[in-house]
Amino acid sequence: MTKKVKDSLKNTGILILYSLFILGLGFIAYRIGIESATRYEEFNVGALLMSMGLIILSATVMVYLHVVIHELGHLVAGLLSGYTFMLFRIGSFGIIKEEKKFKTISFSMSGTMGQCLMNPPESISEVPYRLYLSGGVLANLIVSIGSVLLYAVNPTDYLLLFAFIGLTSGLMNGIPIGFNDAKVLSKLRKSNVAQDQFFQQLRWNGQFIRYNKTYSEVGKEEKIINAQEPITEQFNIYTKLIEMSSLLEQKQFEEAYQELAELYDQVQAVIAPYRSEIIREYLYCTLILDKGNPQLVKEIRSNRLFQDHLKRKQVDVYRIRSVIAYYCDNNRVEAEKLLSQAVDHLDKAPAFADKEVNRILLNHLKDIMAF
Repeated sequence: MTKKVKDSLKNTGILILYSLFILGLGFIAYRIGIESATRYEEFNVGALLMSMGLIILSATVMVYLHVVIHELGHLVAGLLSGYTFMLFRIGSFGIIKEEKKFKTISFSMSGTMGQCLMNPPESISEVPYRLYLSGGVLANLIVSIGSVLLYAVNPTDYLLLFAFIGLTSGLMNGIPIGFNDAKVLSKLRKSNVAQDQFFQQLRWNGQFIRYNKTYSEVGKEEKIINAQEPITEQFNIYTKLIEMSSLLEQKQFEEAYQELAELYDQVQAVIAPYRSEIIREYLYCTLILDKGNPQLVKEIRSNRLFQDHLKRKQVDVYRIRSVIAYYCDNNRVEAEKLLSQAVDHLDKAPAFADKEVNRILLNHLKDIMAF
């Protein structure tokens, strides 16, 4: 099956899932709204509008509740599999464990609403992964089934709405389409190299978060690249991003620029969370090295994923916004303000490695911008 056919099937599957979600949500909302509006002797438009507003608010809250349930499912399944807690995030708010203490962080990843990272056990030869990766979907489905059973006792359509959102969340993560738990599970089942990359990624995260390891301290001999997959494949690109961060940490901007330029040419094949990082750091190197033509800079700044990324309140985003203000908009006042905000958010970075590379880059910007 060609890549074009696979992409077409994937997009069709995603479209079907979203269509079913909207239709199901609309049907349940219609039931609740009509029931509310017909409690009066005559059909009441005001009651219908108020009911629809409440439904929208309720659905939004329920979506986030199922994100929490999903990530808690990973947490419980990980603990049952012998993993140890590392990071738990909902939206941009998260908690990490640094050695023996917990700390709040502020960051988010494009294409994700939550995240639960755990450190795999070291004491066994074959590390389990199926339950840990399936835990989120199982949690959504179990809670949804429980809501349906409660509906039999207390028939309110809000329980149906909660169950429906949970079922949809389970399907969206349980069918291997795009960047989700089922897709990762599928990769790991098919390839021992992918398993090695996955556990290496988790252990690296543990070292970056818990043990103050920097990106440049990761040796080249440690990095696993799956030669059977393109460099844009999820696990391969993560390893490349570790290399990019190491080059930036060492202020080897020319080398980082060359590597990022090659990745940028293939960036549409990269999953959204890593795509935004490639675009950000490519633009960063392009501007500070004065290598970008106006058309390239305009293309990057108009990228919708990148524009969404720029709305996030985290150190690396404030850093790139400061560079844009200084080099593109010729606004020194705004650039200095954003640089100060980046410094203020430095301690909220998710890992020591992130803090270190950003600390070095921010100090470098202070020098070259003469602030």
